[in-house]
Amino acid sequence: MHSGLSIWNKSEKMKEIGYHGTCLRHREDIEKNGLDPDKCSYRTDHWLGQGVYFFDDYEKALWWASTISLQNKSCGGIIFEAEIEASDKEVLDLDDNKQLDCFMTETLQTLQEIKEQCSGQMPIFDDGKMRAVFFDYYKIRKGISVIIGTFQKTCAGYTCKRSPAERENQQKIMDIIGIKFKERQICVSQKECIKSTKLIYNEQEEVI
Repeated sequence: MHSGLSIWNKSEKMKEIGYHGTCLRHREDIEKNGLDPDKCSYRTDHWLGQGVYFFDDYEKALWWASTISLQNKSCGGIIFEAEIEASDKEVLDLDDNKQLDCFMTETLQTLQEIKEQCSGQMPIFDDGKMRAVFFDYYKIRKGISVIIGTFQKTCAGYTCKRSPAERENQQKIMDIIGIKFKERQICVSQKECIKSTKLIYNEQEEVI
């Protein structure tokens, strides 16, 4: 059994063990060059902006590796374990209310600046793409290398399988009780913060 490790110490340095799930066709490049944020495919809807994504939970990385494998003709899922380190000033932890509040203050100010500079014609983004813009811009302005955030889901691929009717009722119940499945992710945008990369799971090498 694998478990994530998170350490926040007096040296003002964040240290995490992260699990990156992907498919076998990326193995050779990762083992040769490491996990490199600059080589990640650019997407306009990344949850925490551009970068390499890690789970702090091995089981969720296993689910994601299986998902990516299926999307690539079932080539096989793999998981890399990495040590992630960064000074606290390079980290935005959205699970910390004070840091989240600072991010919101900065983002509201950014929106006001855009409004003032665009003469009433605001750029058009849908909500999913605007999220990535906010985070990427904040990284640039504040020198952020790592963003941590816990997302909440009413349904997820790694939970028990349920019928469409059960999923609909589950969503209603979770909305009522205000509690949902939690999924903590770590987005690293600077390669220097990834101190080691080790292959710890290869679907094709597992003994059935």
